[in-house]
Amino acid sequence: MSHQDTTDLLYLNDASLREWTTTVLSCQPISQLTENEKSLAKTVAPESFALTTRETVFYPQGGGQPSDTGVITLADKSNGSTFKVLLVRKTLDGTVLHLGEFTDQPCFTDGQLVSQAIDWAKRDYHSRLHTAGHIIGLAMRLLAPVLGERKKVKANHAPGQACMEFEGLLYTEHKSVIEDKVNELVGMKLPVTTEWWDEDRIQNADLNMVEGLQLGKNGQARIAMIGDIDANPCGGTHVEHTGLTGFITIRKIARQKGVSKLSYEVPVSM
Repeated sequence: MSHQDTTDLLYLNDASLREWTTTVLSCQPISQLTENEKSLAKTVAPESFALTTRETVFYPQGGGQPSDTGVITLADKSNGSTFKVLLVRKTLDGTVLHLGEFTDQPCFTDGQLVSQAIDWAKRDYHSRLHTAGHIIGLAMRLLAPVLGERKKVKANHAPGQACMEFEGLLYTEHKSVIEDKVNELVGMKLPVTTEWWDEDRIQNADLNMVEGLQLGKNGQARIAMIGDIDANPCGGTHVEHTGLTGFITIRKIARQKGVSKLSYEVPVSM
C-alpha cells in the first residue's frame, strides 16, 4: 500500500482550512491535457482551463462526495486576475486538476504564488452529508440486534442523491426506527476525527471497505472515526462532531436485487 500524491492534499489533515497560498505548477487549456485527463473534465466547457498547484485545500470529486468549488487568485493583489474553480478532479498519479475559467485574461504562470479560497457554505453542506452517511452506517450496526446484520455495500453523499445501500431487505416500517437511532447519535454530539493507520492495524480491524482506501505519502490509510465506536476508511471531509450534521431525515427505503437503499438528507444550511 504505497502512494505518492503529486499534489499535497491539505484537507486530509485539516478539513477546516478555507484558504491557502501556494505555488502554480501548471496552467493550461483543457484541450492540451492527456486523453485520460480530458475524460475527468468532460462536464466543463472545452475552452476551460486546468490549473495544478503544489498544495490544495480543494476537495476533488470522489468517494461519493462532490468536489469543492471556489476561486484562485494571484497572491499579488495588484493583479486582479481570478480563476473560478468549477470542478476539481484527481488523476491516477495523484495530481489535482482545478478545472474552471478565468474572469479576465488567462492564464497564471508556472511558479506564481496564488491564493485558494473554497466556497465554505458548499463544503460545509457536503461535509455534513458525508458525516451523516457514516452516522447511518453506525446506526445500522447498532441496530443489528433488531434489524439483523446489514453489510454496507455502497455510499453516495451528493446533494439530492445521498444514500446508503445495505445487503438484505428493509421496509418502510423500518424507517422511523433507523431515523430515531441516527438522530440519537446526532444528539450525542460524538467527536468525528481522522487517524492514519498502517496496514497491520487495518487487517486486524473490522472495517467496511466500501469507500476504498485514501493512502498518505507514508503508505498509511486515512480512517474516519466517530467517537471510539466507529471506524471507516475515508478520504472525505467531515464536521467536527455528529451534532453538526443537523437533523438527518431518512427520505425513503427502496429495494432491488436483495439490496436496500436508504435515501437521506440533512438541512442545506445550519
